[in-house]
Amino acid sequence: MSLFYEDVGDGPPVVLVHGWPVSHRFWEPQIGPLTEAGHRVVCYDRRGFGHSSRPWHGYDHATFTADLAVLVEALDLTGLALVGFSTGCAEAVGYAAASDRVARLILGSPVLYPDPLAYELRIAARRHRIPMLDDLLLRFFAVDGHSALDEPTRQYLLRDAADASPKATADSLAAWDAADPGPELARVTVPTLIIQGEGDAFVPLKDSGTRVARALDGSSLTTIPDAPHGAPLTHAEQWNALMLEFLTR
Repeated sequence: MSLFYEDVGDGPPVVLVHGWPVSHRFWEPQIGPLTEAGHRVVCYDRRGFGHSSRPWHGYDHATFTADLAVLVEALDLTGLALVGFSTGCAEAVGYAAASDRVARLILGSPVLYPDPLAYELRIAARRHRIPMLDDLLLRFFAVDGHSALDEPTRQYLLRDAADASPKATADSLAAWDAADPGPELARVTVPTLIIQGEGDAFVPLKDSGTRVARALDGSSLTTIPDAPHGAPLTHAEQWNALMLEFLTR
């Protein structure tokens, strides 16, 4: 089992954890600004996605978190900022709860709590994977039924998602459906920023950022008006400004 990763820049390390069903390419708008601000940036593909290995098993929360731990410890990163997006926030929280290598945590549009949507998507992933991904990536970037992302970029992400392991695509949803983030959230002690679009049509703010902020002592929640679930892409300038300001506090 091997994880594909990119390691660029110099300075305090930032590790970017993408969410389901895309790859590290999702973070393209963040990598440049972070390196220009003097950070070392590590972004990787979760198992089954992008260029990482595609084993038949291991698409569960504990294994995803262990993969992140292996990467961080192999690169000997310390004092790092861990940035998760959507379902990728699960292993970001899991690792931050267990390791003293993490100094700051940023959760973008966190998907941590079980939701009936996970089961529905899992059935669709097994029967109609490509149409499901197409519909999903419409909702990821929609605000009030209108896309906030240009269509060529959405198609680029659709190709990226379609290229992932079909088994990984379906099984990762089972991990979401079985999630129990409470104990790990209770163990997170580092400063944490939660960023979410107010127009998130995938997981509403009340079931995502607001709920996580209540459970995570000392965290702060910032929302971006008229932004969708995929705000790091559609509202990159605002999202990056919030991220960089938090990292320099």
